[in-house]
Amino acid sequence: MLCGVGIDLFDSSRLERELACDGARLLGALYSPDEVATCLRGRSSVARLAACFAAKEAVAKALELDGSLGLAWRSIEVLLDRPGGVEVRLHGAIAEQARRRGVRRFRISLARSQALVVAGAVSET
Repeated sequence: MLCGVGIDLFDSSRLERELACDGARLLGALYSPDEVATCLRGRSSVARLAACFAAKEAVAKALELDGSLGLAWRSIEVLLDRPGGVEVRLHGAIAEQARRRGVRRFRISLARSQALVVAGAVSET
């Protein structure tokens, strides 16, 4: 059953500029090692990182996070190109809140242009 819906629009060029300034710190703050390994594999790594981050934002909105838990971006892990689509793993306080709400899984939809990424997330019980 549907529990929540979130959507996010993200500018890939913004991420590209920020990575050029302080890439290592930014990657470590926003992405898990598994996300980095997945996104940096092959071509279009900035676009893949942008899609991953947009999906994280959409998941946060689907969970209706209000900031009271803080938002450690690595607590929402989005793994692209998994069998069956995109895999979402939650960690820490965010995972606990999702469990309390009965969220069992997420469905993620992504669309990209050269400059923008749109991510939609639906949480299900």
